[in-house]
Amino acid sequence: MQRKTKAWVCVDKHKLGTWRQAEALACSWLKTYERKPICLPIWCRWMPPIIFKFLPDFLKKMSVHELGREVPEIIIAAGRQAILVALAFRESAKTVILMNPGVSTKNFDVVIAPVHDNITGENVVITEGALHGIKNRQLVFPSYLKNYSKPRIAVLLGGNSIHGDYQEHLAIKMADDLKTLLNVNPNFMGGSLIITPSRRTPPSWLKIFEKNLKGISYWIWDQKSENPYPDLLKGVDAIVVCQDSISMASEACITGKLVLIYPTGIKKSKFNVFYQQLFAKGYAQPFSINAALKNSPVLNELDKVVTMLEKMKILAT
Repeated sequence: MQRKTKAWVCVDKHKLGTWRQAEALACSWLKTYERKPICLPIWCRWMPPIIFKFLPDFLKKMSVHELGREVPEIIIAAGRQAILVALAFRESAKTVILMNPGVSTKNFDVVIAPVHDNITGENVVITEGALHGIKNRQLVFPSYLKNYSKPRIAVLLGGNSIHGDYQEHLAIKMADDLKTLLNVNPNFMGGSLIITPSRRTPPSWLKIFEKNLKGISYWIWDQKSENPYPDLLKGVDAIVVCQDSISMASEACITGKLVLIYPTGIKKSKFNVFYQQLFAKGYAQPFSINAALKNSPVLNELDKVVTMLEKMKILAT
């Protein structure tokens, strides 16, 4: 097989959050790479990696035929289908996997996994949060938000997922809690809420917020204009993140500002493990009406991971 491309970034086609993590690593570590959105044939798309790796080589190559004959020097893979691509090419390319691959880590050169994935191995790099490419020094707070009174609180909303649904009663409670925070807590009195929903946020939530936040200063992204996230993080004094978004919580923690995690009822253990270690090290705190407005340690996992990869000398010099 020919080798013309230095690197592929392989991610399941529609996993936008996973793409952000994988490309953040590629940009910081490799600089140049080729994007490979992965959508495998139906016959193997949902095949567990533990079964796929034992398929004959011709079947593995058949499954990734559309990627072409060209083989890169290195593959960064994330997502169920992308893991199968890494397994198909593991004899021809170096493989770096993001998150738990669902198969022994010995099948790859490096596995980069958050602590809540609970995996170990000599080639495993453990992170305390999700990787992302946000650099605090590069953010520029939008000028149209500068008129909102301080202290400004960014509110990062998540939404419906396999881990739970966003019910309307939760929206009512969250709106009431945020309003109480600005009306009761002396650290936040007279401040403003800068609210940005995600693509998963139910439209009914925004209507509830508009109704229940009357009487305080707030701004909500209309989901039609350009989303000011993550630049809005630059000009706020504190950040409230919904519990269901590990990626946004990780991004918020790079700012060194107060990060408050708002509970959304998720019971899955990996979320509890993730947030407990954030709380233990002071990167974030559970949401509280009585929160003190103070700075937090900066969580910058991307730079740490890149440094470790360079020391491991995965790429040929």
